[in-house]
Amino acid sequence: MKKFFTAVLCVAALLLPAACGGNGGSLNILDDNYRNWYEIFVRSYFDSGDDGIGDLKGVTQKLDYIEEMGYNGIWLMPVCESTTYHGYDVVDYYTVEKDYGTNDDMKELVREAHARGINVIVDMVFNHTSGANAWFKSAVSALQKGETEGADAAYLEYYNFSERQLSGYCPVAGVDGMFYEGQFDSNMPDLNLDSGAVREELTGIMEFWLTEMDCDGFRLDACTSYYTGNLEKNVEFLRFVNETAKSFKEDAYIVGEAWLGSNAQIRQYYDSGVDSFFLFPMSAGASGISSVKALFGSLQSRPGEAFCKLLLDYQSVYDVGTQAPFLCNHDTARAANMLAGAMQIKMGAGLMSLMNGNVFVYYGDEIGMRCSDPDSDPTKRIAMRWSDKDMAEGQVFIPPQPGVAMGASAYPNGSVQSQQGDPGSILNYYKAAMRLRNRHPELARGTVEQLDMENGDIAAFTKTYGGGKITVLVNLSATEAHKVNVSGYGKLQDTLDASGEKTSLSVSTLTMQPYSIAIFR
Repeated sequence: MKKFFTAVLCVAALLLPAACGGNGGSLNILDDNYRNWYEIFVRSYFDSGDDGIGDLKGVTQKLDYIEEMGYNGIWLMPVCESTTYHGYDVVDYYTVEKDYGTNDDMKELVREAHARGINVIVDMVFNHTSGANAWFKSAVSALQKGETEGADAAYLEYYNFSERQLSGYCPVAGVDGMFYEGQFDSNMPDLNLDSGAVREELTGIMEFWLTEMDCDGFRLDACTSYYTGNLEKNVEFLRFVNETAKSFKEDAYIVGEAWLGSNAQIRQYYDSGVDSFFLFPMSAGASGISSVKALFGSLQSRPGEAFCKLLLDYQSVYDVGTQAPFLCNHDTARAANMLAGAMQIKMGAGLMSLMNGNVFVYYGDEIGMRCSDPDSDPTKRIAMRWSDKDMAEGQVFIPPQPGVAMGASAYPNGSVQSQQGDPGSILNYYKAAMRLRNRHPELARGTVEQLDMENGDIAAFTKTYGGGKITVLVNLSATEAHKVNVSGYGKLQDTLDASGEKTSLSVSTLTMQPYSIAIFR
């Protein structure tokens, strides 16, 4: 049963931001798995211990900020013990990375998040482990000793070994003529996911994180690589993960990374029953016609109409599950790298906020952070900038890897502190956009119907959900204000303006500023 609750805005920090107009009424947040998710790289977020490295207690200390920004879900990049800065090679699935704190710190974070109505999902890496994982070390030890039975030999079935060096296979140290699969890296041996013993281990891991740690679900890494090139087996394994997770927590939310170029390809993965897969074709880095960035292109003569078509196409293709739109993440260049200027950065977030499903925002996008080298992963994961003061309390100052620059060029739009007091800032725009989704449940959940609009710059559509119906207008011109007759659309509820000029209503004529959004009910 979906529960409704109203969070009355009782503090100044939660008042309707200046970027968003309307009557400023109460939020109408539904207690379900449609949420505004915020992706956090713990190492680079907030430091509670004065060692220059972000940690779980630091995330806990920033929960009020996260709630204030309108996020009611957190995706934590890997938090398990690892030998690398990024954590995608797991040494121990049951122990939190020591740089981040302890298991008790993780429990405290989840408990405090839940007290604020925020769910927490964790990155789960089931495709491979670290070469330092005890399972792999035991298997290699058995090979080195020539054992086929015994405690170490029991782990031989956990990985894919071969006497031939197949594509993506690496030599086993100290054993001539023996190789193991490591498609991503030699320190990331691939698990044998056909093994009943491995699946039993993964079952225990899911139970631990969903019950003892009380997390709310998982982000699944590298879903297309579980069985490289084998869609049917990938889907079968995902079905196992989904069903197992939900046997421990019925409403566990699972979102998968199926990094594929077309919506039709991604749609096939929904046959697993997994709730969501990321919409890579709509991200800021995508170049296809179904991307948000394409709507800003000079070749798009009727961008408003194109946005309506995009929404309708996604509604048609993704006839099951819950869409997961995003602009960027830890594997891509930053949204600010790919969108041209502050207005377009804001409007990208605005368009994403109007899409169905669960939106995912990468930490730092709300202040327009940039990465210095889009081909270097560590530059995409540098410190969140909380203050203009370099050594402000909690500011992470150790980069993800030595030599990675974290200078002023990465923060061209300023810090959280400097933007909070600026009504026209990127941060306050993001805050307003997330608030729109929290205030109007139809945005995430509604059935889309396009409305006729002669002006090609204007997208006009309705969204209907649970007896509620809203009308949304979007001006996708970067330079032109447009007047729209809004007779019959109901009452103007909210406006969202990226240009700094305010959309206004006079009787039945709405004057929409460039890159603006209006919602009627």
